[in-house]
Amino acid sequence: MAIRTERDQVLSGIKNNTSAAIQPGGAILIDDTVEHTGPYFAITALEDAVVDISECDMSFITDVADFTIPKGLTIYGNFSSIELDSGKVIAYSK
Repeated sequence: MAIRTERDQVLSGIKNNTSAAIQPGGAILIDDTVEHTGPYFAITALEDAVVDISECDMSFITDVADFTIPKGLTIYGNFSSIELDSGKVIAYSK
């Protein structure tokens, strides 16, 4: 399909330049309570999931205890590793 307008060119450029940046290279299902090493850039909860901060490396999060990711929510960050106390998530890596 030919690009006909400047708007189409801009939108095409955005699509081409950002799709690789946000597209996962891999994804894993985490449904246990062992540490999984990343890095991960996004985590989606398939059911309410409790993240065990003391057992994984999320050093960019400060002064926070374990937290729950509600079912259906995706969080973004630079997660070196993740460990759950309960629940199921999909963790996305580059």
